[in-house]
Formats: sequence, structure tokens, C-alpha cells
Amino acid sequence: MSETGSFLGKKMSKDGYGNVSFIGVARIVDRCVVASLAYNSSVDLSGVKEVLGQKMGMQAGTHYSFTTGQMAWHLMADAQGRIYIAITAASYPPRVASQCVDDLSRTFIAKAGEKSLTCKEKALDKACKSLFEKLCAKYDNLSEVDVLSGVTAKVESVKLVMQDNVELALKNCVTLESIEDKAEQLQQQAGVFKKTAKDIKNKMWWKNLKMKLAIAFIILAILGVILAMTVPKVKGSSDDGD
Repeated sequence: MSETGSFLGKKMSKDGYGNVSFIGVARIVDRCVVASLAYNSSVDLSGVKEVLGQKMGMQAGTHYSFTTGQMAWHLMADAQGRIYIAITAASYPPRVASQCVDDLSRTFIAKAGEKSLTCKEKALDKACKSLFEKLCAKYDNLSEVDVLSGVTAKVESVKLVMQDNVELALKNCVTLESIEDKAEQLQQQAGVFKKTAKDIKNKMWWKNLKMKLAIAFIILAILGVILAMTVPKVKGSSDDGD
């Protein structure tokens, strides 16, 4: 096959994380897949067998991994000629995938024993279905099965919360800046009003002073006229007496 991941189609369920897509056990000698489970996906076993045909000569107990497209293959053979397969997302940590394959080999041997060396293709699917479903569910939830990934997930969660808090703080900061701007504008307006009021007060004071001076001038003028009219009469009366 030109694209070894083309035989796999995703069918995500509501509870699926999309990390584990397939696990299975095959025989190296005839590439017969004796037990397998497509987890939240659809898998063409002929494609799996074709990939296995390209991986002949694997050493027992050695883990092999390679990536194709968005999927990663994780393989391990045992001394009896079985090959254990796990297909995960390309971003899935290899150390966790190796744990999954090791777990698969131990539990499968305990469950199927020597039957897998002589049985027909897919003969152990039904017997191993529950076991495989538990394994897939366990390793699909990466944050639960891997401590480092769990910590990373928590860190990412905290980062998201902090980002929300920062965005909220920035919004509040913008609001505070707006309030400060308005307060400054009001203060400037108050200063202008105070200056205007002072100018008006000074103008009114000068106006009142001018009015008072005008009234005083008029009064003085009237008194001057009265005095001017009175003085000659007084003087004339004095002359007649003499």
C-alpha cells in the first residue's frame, strides 16, 4: 500500500479521546490476525496484514514504532512468533504505547494461551473482545494512564483558566482606564468651570465697584450743585444786613 493508514477510518464516539484506534495480535509466520478490536474506528484487516508483511524479521521483545499520516504503529514480537499491534494517534507518547503493547502481550497470553499459535484468523475475537475493550479504554484516556500526560493536561487546564483571568483582567483594566479618562475629563471641566466662575466673580466685582463709584460721583455732583446754589444765597443775605 502506498499509504499504510488509508485502511483506517475514524468513527469517534462521545466517550472516545481518539488516542487508540486499534489493537490486535497476529502470527508473524502467516500474518494471520487471530484477535483484534477496532476502537471507535473501522479497520481493514487486509491493510494490517500488508503492513505486517513489510515488518518481517522483528526481534523478540523489541518495540518498533513508525508513523504514517496521522496514525502511529507500535509493534512487538514474542519468542513464539506472535506480534502485538497497537495503532494510535501520531501524537501519542511512544513510552505509553509501549506500555500498552506490553500490557496487551501479558493479558493476551493469560487469556488465549497457546491457541493463538494454531487457530484460524479472527478465531479469538469474541473471547478477547472484553479484554481488548478494557485495554483500549484504559490507554485511550491518556491523562489517566500516563502521569506526565496527566500533569501536562492539568497544566494546560490551568493555562486556560489563567488566560481567561488575564483576558478578564485586561477587560477590567480597559474599563478602569475608561473611568480614569472620564474622571480626568471631569476634573478638567471642573477646573475650567472654576476659572470661569472666578473670572465672572471678578467682572461682577469690578461692575459693582464701577456702579458704586458712579453712584458716589452722582451723589457728590448733586451735593456740589446744592452747595453751589446755597452759598450765594447765604452770602447775599450777609450783604443786606450790613
